[in-house]
Amino acid sequence: MATKINVRSPFYLNLTEPVKPLPLFTCGIADIENLSINQQGQINTPVLRYGIIDSITSSDAGFSNGKFSTVSTATARNITVRVLIPQEFSNTSDVYIDCDKVVTQPALIISQPTPSDPPVSCSGGPTTSGSIPSQTLDVDGDSDTIDLSSYFSQGSEAIAGYSIYNPSTVVNASVSGNTLTLSSNSIGGSTSVHVSAYDNASNSCTATQSISVTVNAPNQTYACTNNGIAAISGGSIAQDGTIVKPNSTGRITAIKDTSGGSTITSYSANNTGSSRSVTLFFDITAPGGYGNAAATIECSLSYDQPAGNPEFTCSNAGLFNQQISANGSIKKGSASEGTISDWTPKSFDPVSSETSRTITFTIDVPSGYSNSGTISCSKTVTQPGEIGSCGNNNFKMSAGVSSPSDFCLQTYTTSVSIKSTGTITGLGGVVCRNDSPFNGRSLYYAISTKTVNIGPNLGRFYIWQIDSNGVILDVLESNCRGTGGDTVSL
Repeated sequence: MATKINVRSPFYLNLTEPVKPLPLFTCGIADIENLSINQQGQINTPVLRYGIIDSITSSDAGFSNGKFSTVSTATARNITVRVLIPQEFSNTSDVYIDCDKVVTQPALIISQPTPSDPPVSCSGGPTTSGSIPSQTLDVDGDSDTIDLSSYFSQGSEAIAGYSIYNPSTVVNASVSGNTLTLSSNSIGGSTSVHVSAYDNASNSCTATQSISVTVNAPNQTYACTNNGIAAISGGSIAQDGTIVKPNSTGRITAIKDTSGGSTITSYSANNTGSSRSVTLFFDITAPGGYGNAAATIECSLSYDQPAGNPEFTCSNAGLFNQQISANGSIKKGSASEGTISDWTPKSFDPVSSETSRTITFTIDVPSGYSNSGTISCSKTVTQPGEIGSCGNNNFKMSAGVSSPSDFCLQTYTTSVSIKSTGTITGLGGVVCRNDSPFNGRSLYYAISTKTVNIGPNLGRFYIWQIDSNGVILDVLESNCRGTGGDTVSL
């Protein structure tokens, strides 16, 4: 806000309006939800409150070609979700952050020969019918469609739908009815897209097909940077020298500590007392589709290797999603690291207007840190004044974005259940989630009466801007005409 100051001569003022510092983008702000694995080992693409998913990987031995192998007992899986950092954050130059999640994969047991065997985890359901053939596209928007009904057969009930897991930026994948559409981006390469069929029968098994996709870029030479996308990114070196391979659009065949040197599997432990910079060199096999497919190129990355275990602090804990409802009940939220085991107070009295409240959380220190036991972390949360009912109008909401036009850059899914006091065009209504006002952080959300995909070429849809107390500040309607979309205020 500009301020006018009248000053008599001969005094002169040269003032610069202060600029609000940009916040740090964290996994807590990304707020990854609905990340799951089905019985076939297929990952369900999660929903983000903020940011865009770049890749989903795992260091587990059972992870290959973008999915996990099936298991006979429920198994905890370590998953890393790489999130691209939006422009309006102070660490946007880092390009991405890696967010680690532990997800339990359910067992796939479809028979029980003797009573002593484990119980059946699922039965019946769709089955695969043959194999979906490999697909080949050209770069820059080439597309192909596949009739999934030719490759899946129903069980006792009709197939209710299909879920897709696409771990690569090489190709886009979407499904409408029984039709799977694959379309290329601007880079060549090879990947596998996974499709699972499901029905609505109780305790029903799913069926999964993997599709090998190659995007040809015969006039492009695979290099360490391809159309602005790095051939390798991420990875790390632990204090003990353990190397976590980076993500790659090709296939990493060797790791070296010098250019052209011998292959290594780990690096020396850092016992120097301070962190150090280490540069590693990677041999990468160029993926199919490039003019130099199958050739080996060498690319390097520099890493900061820590010295010993750090102390676990409230900054590491990264508390997020803490809320207080109008009636004073507390939603404990989550911690980016560690586990919230207690908090005080347990609730507050209702207030007539917004009131700042301080809550102290007890965090269990995870392994890998120099301290152990618990630490206490305080956080100030705003309690909204008492408002009316959350309403009985049910809607589905997408992840939040900073600008309405962002919905016309990629496909989003309305999968989060909410309620509102108003209709879908109800400006000023109150949005609730889990019977409490939803903290929308003044972001924009795509809204529908059911779970649907919205975005370019997917028809008209509504957008709500929701503030921190769940109030709908703006209602818009979009049809994403043209490159930037066409958003019209109602």
